[in-house]
Amino acid sequence: MIGFYTIKEGSELEYEKWLENTKDDPDIHKQLMQIYGNDEEVIDSFYTELTFGTSGLRGLMGPGTNRINKYVIRRAAQGVCNYLKKNYQRASVVVGYDSRKDSELFAQETAAVLRGNGVQVNLFRELAPVSLLSYAIRYLNCTLGIMITASHNPRMYNGFKVYNAEGHQIVGEVPDLIMKEIDRLDYFDKKIQYRQDRGIMDVTNQVRDSFMKDMKATLPPADPAILNTLKTVYTPLNGAGSKYVKAAFLIAGYKNYTVVSSQDSPDPDFPTCPQPNPEKIMAYDEGFRVLDEEKADIILATDPDADRCGCALYHDGMRTVVTGNQLGILMLDYLCHLYPPKPGQLVFKSIATTPLVGAMADRFGFKVVNTLTGFKYIGELLAALENAGKKDSFYFAFEESNGFLCGPFIREKDGISAAVLIAEMAAFHKLQGKDLIDRLNELYDEFGRCVDKQRNYFFNGAEGADKIQLIMKSFRTLKEGKVMGGRKIVRAIDYLDSEATGLPPSDVLQFDFEDRSRLIIRPSGTEAKLKVYTFETSDFTDVERDIVKVMEMYR
Repeated sequence: MIGFYTIKEGSELEYEKWLENTKDDPDIHKQLMQIYGNDEEVIDSFYTELTFGTSGLRGLMGPGTNRINKYVIRRAAQGVCNYLKKNYQRASVVVGYDSRKDSELFAQETAAVLRGNGVQVNLFRELAPVSLLSYAIRYLNCTLGIMITASHNPRMYNGFKVYNAEGHQIVGEVPDLIMKEIDRLDYFDKKIQYRQDRGIMDVTNQVRDSFMKDMKATLPPADPAILNTLKTVYTPLNGAGSKYVKAAFLIAGYKNYTVVSSQDSPDPDFPTCPQPNPEKIMAYDEGFRVLDEEKADIILATDPDADRCGCALYHDGMRTVVTGNQLGILMLDYLCHLYPPKPGQLVFKSIATTPLVGAMADRFGFKVVNTLTGFKYIGELLAALENAGKKDSFYFAFEESNGFLCGPFIREKDGISAAVLIAEMAAFHKLQGKDLIDRLNELYDEFGRCVDKQRNYFFNGAEGADKIQLIMKSFRTLKEGKVMGGRKIVRAIDYLDSEATGLPPSDVLQFDFEDRSRLIIRPSGTEAKLKVYTFETSDFTDVERDIVKVMEMYR
């Protein structure tokens, strides 16, 4: 309890400091006054600071050091500037944003701090997909890119993603170097330079047009006559995807689709989809309503920053979401039959992605490259591939959370090209009298059944991170030969052991069972939760029960 009171006292001191320093900021000061006397809220807002996780800074919006607000954004931007000053003689940064609350404001705040430090700034003047930001970095020859987004998180979140000159999110020592610079700054530090609008350059439509042209070149040419036999419902989930997916459909000659009108325009409140995540069936409620009206075949959805694409449909009369893993192997299967991979061509995937890719590699002759979770690791390998003159070795890349890349024209996942490819694929299978689940079951018959599921276990508050570490420590006692849920563990991998895995150390555990099923457990890089991935060859109820038993010990 002593530690708790230390946290409480520290939080209260920081809270009082923010109250004092925001007297001239009516909005933030009002929000601070609203939590006055609420110990739990004060502690959660101030007990820690946001740090670079899997996808940069990300958190709940609101006042405080553990929240996303303009003071946290300004401090982060100044930290980036200080890093640039120490490592580059001249620097330029491109800044983008999605449809979330205050995203445009935070992008402007970021640009103003960059300009105040003499950094050349290119700013998108309208919301843009994160894949376009990735593309713009290299097109404009920038040193870094910054995207204001919380991706597919619930509506009360926002974030600050940093990309390097190669066009993928920062990796290696760079996140730590930037965080050290951020940590040296106070939130109300006079060292934070600020110059609003002067010298900030607009990102022109040339960037968008070039992006669309290069994206088209990565997709297999579609026969519009076949493609338009498919009736699609598309929803951008009130995000950045609408203009770009429509333009991509136009390029492909696809007209037989309907947009969910209530989710077409950007809206930071996400009124009909408070969790704008294409992995979740709730995100498709409006889509299914329109699908019923239009008697359509499938729903396609992109998340707020349009780097992810999901798909849902009726199968045997039931609403069904095709998971990211399932979409990935379906897209890979379609491409392999359309354009068989050359021997040794590479398919990139994360360690939490379906192991069925390995069986498909044996059948089609491509090589599988595994990375840690987070598309930035795939992006890093794509950059190395191109720098080595081996860009043609790329075949496909995907990760379990609905992130796909059809061609290496960018170093980030792209929901726009994925939407076109999924529509082409669904139209092809419809011509054969099948839907996507029918084809998926055929793949299970050929390569072995492997049903993927993901579960999240949340641990909120100041003690959440400590509980997660205790749970991971408990799971680390499971070794090869031990039993879980009545199944024998035949292989246990601790990804903290980089010598054994050949990958950078990461807090991830993998257990392979004798029936070819698999369990992966890792803490989230952005939230106080544990992510559990299962790849099931038969009923997994007993394993789930044992997982919950361990979790309940620390709740």
